[in-house]
Amino acid sequence: MASDELKSKADKLFENGKKKYEEGRGEESLDLFNQALDAYRQNEDVDGEITALGYMAAIYRSLNKPENSVETYKSLLKIFENLHDVTAQGKVLNNIGLISVRSGKYEEALDSFHKALYLFKDIDNKLGVADQLGNISSVYRDIKQYDNALVFCQDAMRIYKEINHKSGIGDQYSNIAYLLVMKGDLTTALDFYKSAMPFYDEAGEKEKINLTKKNIENLEKSGVV
Repeated sequence: MASDELKSKADKLFENGKKKYEEGRGEESLDLFNQALDAYRQNEDVDGEITALGYMAAIYRSLNKPENSVETYKSLLKIFENLHDVTAQGKVLNNIGLISVRSGKYEEALDSFHKALYLFKDIDNKLGVADQLGNISSVYRDIKQYDNALVFCQDAMRIYKEINHKSGIGDQYSNIAYLLVMKGDLTTALDFYKSAMPFYDEAGEKEKINLTKKNIENLEKSGVV
């Protein structure tokens, strides 16, 4: 049974864990979050359990412990499945996919992104769908399957345009440009990089504007007109 005393203990452990984390003492904070997690579970406090697991997953990522982070996210995923929270499930699967990509586990990444894609489609979350299509495209780019990457990139572009998501549109123009460079079509790639610029400008994406300018300059220096 839930008790105020146990909740107070769990919350105190959690707050101490946050303090250690903010001080950059990741390992110590993990120990405190684990203790808080146990207390939340004993107290049947699902909200507390979710918050503790979220912090722990992020800390494992910051400590370069991807396997621990993924396992923690999987614990979160089970909770959200039991709660029938589809949006939260999609976000967790997205995080698992991103970690898998950084770890070079491309098949696992594709599996997570596809699962998230289907969930976001089920609830008609267009931004979620577009983001996952873009993620899938990026995986295919990384494994040099450029034709597959282009297909998913173009699908993502269509939805970003449908919802008028400026940054997303700019990203897909840039991604398509990169893929065309890899395929040797430098002239068309230059046009796509230039097409990305006004969307990044409207979205206020200064870093992406600067990077795209450099890509344009490099192609123009190579003689592409």
